Amino acid sequence: MMNEDKIKLADKLLLYCSKFNVPQEYLFEVLEDQKVTPMIRGKAMEYNAFLLLEKLLPRTTWSVQKLNLNAQTGIYDEDISITHRRTGMILKVESKSAVRGSFKDGKRSRNFNVPYFLVKSHRSRSNIKLAGSSNDRYSVDSFDVLITNTSNAIFQGNTVGEHLEVIYDKNLKKILYEFYDVLSDEDLIKAGESDWRYCIPKDIAVDGFIPRTPYVKLFNDENWKSLHSIEERLLEVVEEKRKLNQTTRRK
Repeated sequence: MMNEDKIKLADKLLLYCSKFNVPQEYLFEVLEDQKVTPMIRGKAMEYNAFLLLEKLLPRTTWSVQKLNLNAQTGIYDEDISITHRRTGMILKVESKSAVRGSFKDGKRSRNFNVPYFLVKSHRSRSNIKLAGSSNDRYSVDSFDVLITNTSNAIFQGNTVGEHLEVIYDKNLKKILYEFYDVLSDEDLIKAGESDWRYCIPKDIAVDGFIPRTPYVKLFNDENWKSLHSIEERLLEVVEEKRKLNQTTRRK
């Protein structure tokens, strides 16, 4: 970052403090509060997903947009949209964090006997109210793509300290170190933040709804794939939606 950019950033921070009446000397204490940090990390995840999709998808074929829409009653609050330029088909993308501390080795699971983590894929309380529903699960057609990464799953849950801490369990940490080929917690965190996965909601839906906390296998998951291979699947989704629209119009 150039000095000029640093000055602009400092000015924005000062303006932010003034706008929201945040004491400048305690700005980072506010931002690093454990009640605030998860919200910031969740919002940051949306932008990181947007930047990565924008980088991965050819601009000649796709247009990726980060949406900042105020949630309205009965309307889904959309994170990212991807437009297929040739057909004009718009795909809705939702980024969801892994459940903090959810990484497990699978030995006690009824579902898997392999390492896995969970993704927080249900509505927030405020979102439920806006949707005018008591159901906190998303319907399968709420969005077209669901994106996550493993980073939140490798942090210990229910800690009260100032900073997030990597899981304590030595066996779980050993599994993660070997999978990501790292030797330190710092490198493990970076690896988790870079391990982006995606799925198509209908592939994991149960009775028309996305599970509240779907399971994701650490490796070789049938439904959750590397984001780096997403374009081929997106083209399939576009074609499926195009055919569905044609069938609907004929009726």
